[in-house]
Amino acid sequence: MTSQISEGIDEVARSASRFSEKLRNNGAALNEELSAAGERFGEGAKRLGSIASEQIRAHPLAAIGIAVAAGVIASRLLRRR
Repeated sequence: MTSQISEGIDEVARSASRFSEKLRNNGAALNEELSAAGERFGEGAKRLGSIASEQIRAHPLAAIGIAVAAGVIASRLLRRR
């Protein structure tokens, strides 16, 4: 009986060890994927910023008009709440 309990405990320990290793591996893979996604997001944001900057320099009055319109719309939407 004691040997069966001991074997059961050993099996549980091995299962926990395998599960822990899987969690570590999955955590490392998730960390790598999130890091890569963050880099892609940063590159996209930089590209969008540079494009927006070019458009603002090329059309400053239109940019000001859009900014004013967006501000008016945002203030009216927030005022209703």
